[in-house]
Amino acid sequence: MRLKLAIALSRFAGLLSRKILGKSGETIPGRILLILYPKALVALAKNRNIILVSGTNGKTSTTRALTKIVSTLGKTVSNSTGSNLDRGAATTLMTKSEYAVLEVDELHLIRLIAQTNPKIVLLLNLTRDQLHRMHEVKRVADRWHEAVAGATQTVFVGDVDDPFVNYALSASSNSIRVSFGGRKHSDAAVCPSCGIYLKWNKNNYKCRCGFTNTDADITLEPASAAARNAELANIVGKELGAKVVKINPADLERSFTKSYSGISAKIRLTKNPASWTEALSGVSGDDVILILNARQVDGIDTSWLWDVSFDKLHGKRVVVCGERALDMAYRLHVQGIESAVTTSFKEAIEKFNGSSSVEVLAAYTAFHGLVNA
Repeated sequence: MRLKLAIALSRFAGLLSRKILGKSGETIPGRILLILYPKALVALAKNRNIILVSGTNGKTSTTRALTKIVSTLGKTVSNSTGSNLDRGAATTLMTKSEYAVLEVDELHLIRLIAQTNPKIVLLLNLTRDQLHRMHEVKRVADRWHEAVAGATQTVFVGDVDDPFVNYALSASSNSIRVSFGGRKHSDAAVCPSCGIYLKWNKNNYKCRCGFTNTDADITLEPASAAARNAELANIVGKELGAKVVKINPADLERSFTKSYSGISAKIRLTKNPASWTEALSGVSGDDVILILNARQVDGIDTSWLWDVSFDKLHGKRVVVCGERALDMAYRLHVQGIESAVTTSFKEAIEKFNGSSSVEVLAAYTAFHGLVNA
């Protein structure tokens, strides 16, 4: 009875948030619910098939794809809009369903595993993100490893070409280790398991302690990040009993296309070294805009720019803007890439008058600003 009352009050708060404040109402219900009933996640997760998705990059799009797959099995709820803290999970679980697919922030995954007793957890990757919030990658990997070890009833699925994901999965007695033929990881010079230097042979690694990605349970062909996540989503679906669903990897990219004065702009989210590297590899046109901010969710330290190679932009017409445009312009200059600096996106797009299309790589806040513009 107390839980039902707490849910009713939380839903009412969400309604007020939408009607009066014009907010989405996604997090307020869950936040209030957890205040009124701190063990709500434990109670709401009972007798449900909970699937968690976590990683530095690709959580939101992969959760959407996995939700589509799991929905073929029965009623499914998800926080696929990206509200990935415990309060977002609480809001989602307030709706009854047989299945729940939840995107989870890397640092909150430990708590969600403990409180929801998930059936399956999908681990995508671990790379450097905002250091003021996420700290070093190994610290997060250690916490994942500990959480995995304690979840003895959960199946863990992960991409072991990422040494940190492989390290987390090594603590599980029930895991599905997937490799896509190997790939380099800029943060993995040493073995996360024993601490000595990893021996890399092209894109694969091994250690004297036996830690390697060459003994995966499933080995697939090399693919883009989006295609890899689509494969992983279907592997999870198959484990649950779902049929394979064809997923267009382009649908898993955080991007959209919008016209500005006759110029078609493909705008892609780029939020850390790994996502910038992935996005740059996909640049095919000659006209490019780079937008760099440094607000809290972007990462207030832009030193990571020096961990990204911008070689792909040689010979292209590049315009930069955003709050830290000068940081980006100087980074490009050092790599021999000249760019024009503008004070706004409007001014940047005007630089391409006469062009039919432009590719835009935008930091987190800039991307969402353009989405909502």
